[in-house]
Amino acid sequence: MIRRTRSRFSFALGICAIAAFAGCTNTHHVHVMTVLAQGNCQTEETGVHLIDYTTLAKFRGTHLIGMTESSDAAKNPAHLIAIVPAQFPTPGYSVQLVDGTTLAEKVLTIAVKVEHPPADAILAQMITHPCLVVGIADPSVERVRVMNEADVLGEVELPKVQ
Repeated sequence: MIRRTRSRFSFALGICAIAAFAGCTNTHHVHVMTVLAQGNCQTEETGVHLIDYTTLAKFRGTHLIGMTESSDAAKNPAHLIAIVPAQFPTPGYSVQLVDGTTLAEKVLTIAVKVEHPPADAILAQMITHPCLVVGIADPSVERVRVMNEADVLGEVELPKVQ
């Protein structure tokens, strides 16, 4: 009786281990890299947008001079996604990635949080556009959805890589 119970227990444990291992092999992690996190980007377009390197430079208040893309970049392109949640009346706001990035059916959902300045902060009155630019180089991603704590901030379709 004890031998049969141990045998069944070992069998059940083995099945659980195989199921856990199989579940892990189906998991696909997409690396999302922060390219730019700035409290006031030089843009007035809010939302989620696919941008290029020239636009990235403009977000920083600069411009590119005579740069060319390397041949390695063409083989494995990183798509740049700009996240500009809103226009704010003062400095002190920022956008940050938070845990919760998921890939389901080629749609990558990225979770972000908009940080607010302290309520008692004394700040200049000026319009700001905090932004976060992320890079995604995974070819399995076809669409990106960005969410904050409560809402979808926007979605963008990634171009097909040839």
